Amino acid sequence: MLTLLAFLFALTLLIAVHEYGHYRMAVAFGVPVLVFSIGFGHTLYRWRPQNQKPGQNTEFRIGALPLGGFVQMLDSREGDVPSSQLALAFDRQSVKARACIVAAGPLANLLLAVVLFSALAWWGHPKILPIIGRVEAGAPADLAGLQAGDRVLKVGLQEVKDAQHLRALIRGDADPQDDVKETEKGSIQDAIWEIDRQGQRLSLAVKPVLKALPGQPEASAVKRIGAVVGVPSDTEWVKAGFWEGWVQGFGQVAQITQMTGQMIGQMLIGEASSKHLSGPLTIAEQAGQSAQRGWPSYVSFLALISVSLGLLNLLPLPMLDGGHLMYYLWESLTGKPVSVAWQRGLQKVGLALLIGVMSLAFFNDLTRLFT
Repeated sequence: MLTLLAFLFALTLLIAVHEYGHYRMAVAFGVPVLVFSIGFGHTLYRWRPQNQKPGQNTEFRIGALPLGGFVQMLDSREGDVPSSQLALAFDRQSVKARACIVAAGPLANLLLAVVLFSALAWWGHPKILPIIGRVEAGAPADLAGLQAGDRVLKVGLQEVKDAQHLRALIRGDADPQDDVKETEKGSIQDAIWEIDRQGQRLSLAVKPVLKALPGQPEASAVKRIGAVVGVPSDTEWVKAGFWEGWVQGFGQVAQITQMTGQMIGQMLIGEASSKHLSGPLTIAEQAGQSAQRGWPSYVSFLALISVSLGLLNLLPLPMLDGGHLMYYLWESLTGKPVSVAWQRGLQKVGLALLIGVMSLAFFNDLTRLFT
């Protein structure tokens, strides 16, 4: 039941935000919105709010199938429009206005993800401090003079953020910070460690060595110091400031966008498997699992899915917002709209592609479910 509720709430929220982006931008350009619907099929509930914007008399609906939504605007291509309102119709707007209205949906999803990630940063999270635990006799940590209870402040020029960061520095797979010069990146493994020992600052030369875990092959060896790094009981709650939270929110969305773009590109050229595609069953399962872990995990899930939905709709497929944006780009470059015949043909191709992608994603879901 929790999985179902978490999945339905996620769908409703993300679809509502997407369609609201279209709606608000249409209202901003003065285009009358006839219907705002969340869900398809039989209408369960409908209403018309009072005190709508001048020129607006939108009917809001809740459909029986919460698998999508739509915003129906005044459009002379879809029915007769009174001559007094013809100039307000969507298809009579400038290319810029139509592009803004179409792009507002995906951008609303991306903005929602920024807000959710920022909110998580403002709420904060527990951080395991970079404190040394048990030290093995004769190990590099012991030979360097490290003791249980030492807090590592710096490794070379890098300030250590937390225990996870220190482990990455020891292994040598941490990204150097901005204050580390290019010529110094290779010296992290031989750097002097600055530690705090009961209020006293000390500098120790710690040299990690390659070592595999007992019973593991030598090929799995990584650099180690022979000490426990980070004690679960030694944590502190870290909150981001107002502007720092926004920066983190935008940064996470940008990072996910970049990773998604790279993954799509790799799948197109065959460097990544299409098995990475996930459908509604996997999304529902992830919704339930994240909800069970607590609301921060669920909010993070919502943000991630919101980014995915926004980017999906920006793909240049005729049935998606990105396809319409491609039409408008063509119109702005040539001065002529895409012909009706071309639009109909491209829509058939786009629909076939979407059905193919959705079928593949659903097949991947079933494969994961039964294996």
